[in-house]
Amino acid sequence: MVDEAMLEEALLKDKAADQAADTAADKTDQARPATPATPAALPAPVARGHLPAVAGGARRLREALRQGGEAFPAALREADDGLLLSALDDGMPADRATRVVVELVRRAPERGPELADAVCEKVLLARLYLDAGEQPGADDRLRARNALMLYDGLVRPCARRGGTPELLACVVPALWAARGGAGREVVRRIVDSRQPTGFGERAWKELFTGAAEECREHEAAAVTAARRGARRWWPRSRRPGRDGGRIDLQPGQLWVAVLLGLISVALVLIVVLAAR
Repeated sequence: MVDEAMLEEALLKDKAADQAADTAADKTDQARPATPATPAALPAPVARGHLPAVAGGARRLREALRQGGEAFPAALREADDGLLLSALDDGMPADRATRVVVELVRRAPERGPELADAVCEKVLLARLYLDAGEQPGADDRLRARNALMLYDGLVRPCARRGGTPELLACVVPALWAARGGAGREVVRRIVDSRQPTGFGERAWKELFTGAAEECREHEAAAVTAARRGARRWWPRSRRPGRDGGRIDLQPGQLWVAVLLGLISVALVLIVVLAAR
């Protein structure tokens, strides 16, 4: 189930933006002189889930979704699922992407299983649109929320029906390692929810294998750093070197050795002279 508070908040923002756009459009219509409409000027009806019947309508809708502005709310309502997903593929600001995500999730009950699985597959192949063509750090928190909304509203229901297990086995570990921590936050929030994750055994296995490999790499790096630190602080006189274990004497020790040598020589001379 989709996070109701999150979806309600996004729907309220979307409704407020639509009302503002409708008000602006009404003012424009009142200021424009009335002209009789001809049959050729009327747009053909658009059925949701199908491409627009008007020639070039898909291109105009895509441009309106990409550029935003006053035409964005109408384009959002008229565009089919394919156009909405294409608009997310092209990349857009995170706040505008949120409105597209809300529209995609809102239509979920209207889709049949086949279309729902196709939309789910596209969303998973795009890794929940977490990257969205922008540099890391740009609205990461909002994009993570959008990704979580897409998973709750589109992917989790599909996973419950047993769909896309192969994609989940690839996407979940990729999210864990993606985008400087944003993907990892999405996975954490999916796991922390009280609902079944829908990952499946393969995805759980891949996720655990990736996390275990990451832990091994950190442990190996820590051991290497500890060894380097120990070699750095090991006393110079006790380090095994190329001199075969030569002991370096300090100046005071050197003088003592010289004196002992002189004393030894004197004793030898005394013994020799006494023997004569």
